[in-house]
Amino acid sequence: MPNRYVRDELIGIALDQAVLPNLKIHDMPDGVVQPDAYSIQWLQDILDFWYHMVPFSATVDYVTLNAVANQDYILLPTDFILDVRNGYVVETVPGDTTSLRRRERVSLQKFINRQLYHQKTTSATYPSFYCIVGDDATTQQQKLKITPTPSMATQGKLWYYKLPTKLNSNDKPKFPNDYVCIEYVRIRAKEWANIFEPGTAQKFCDKIVAGMKAAGLMNEPEDDEIPMDTLYYHKSRGEFATYAWMGQV
Repeated sequence: MPNRYVRDELIGIALDQAVLPNLKIHDMPDGVVQPDAYSIQWLQDILDFWYHMVPFSATVDYVTLNAVANQDYILLPTDFILDVRNGYVVETVPGDTTSLRRRERVSLQKFINRQLYHQKTTSATYPSFYCIVGDDATTQQQKLKITPTPSMATQGKLWYYKLPTKLNSNDKPKFPNDYVCIEYVRIRAKEWANIFEPGTAQKFCDKIVAGMKAAGLMNEPEDDEIPMDTLYYHKSRGEFATYAWMGQV
């Protein structure tokens, strides 16, 4: 979703509206935003908060994610926030790039059950289920746990919501509304000057995000209905028949 203003323009508007000469001298002397400006971090803080709390389609990307033979996890990208549901796809025929199939993301409880079910499997060519839990002690990257553990290297990719890189002076933020960014920085400036109580900007943020979600401005590319749990419902058993829930009549 395109925005009208770049980072420094947003900050300049917010500081003008805050009318705090001391802050403007520190952050933007002679009309130039300084590298140590407080408002740079304030703007980045609110963008990162929204990306984490309400991932939306403007930040969706995909990355190659290959499984190593006899290893039950894969390290996720450093900018990973959340996977698109069932967004991990793998080659079900080794070397055939047209054999990609989606794997099912399950809760940790179900993942443990499936892992126990497959614990004696020694010849799996690709995983069937995944769960995101834990991180690497060295890199601190999150882990995508898979089961059954593939006995050979498996090619795949992951669709996910990514954390955008920090804004540079001429970057436009990926966000539905410039006004919200400007107003948040203005309120933070007033908090800095002890004019507003601490937490005022956060309350504004919570209110605005709720309104944006209600208006559909931050829609994410997920199903708009509750999917059937394929671990328990199978087409071959007829549970998808319209009146199957009634049992035999």
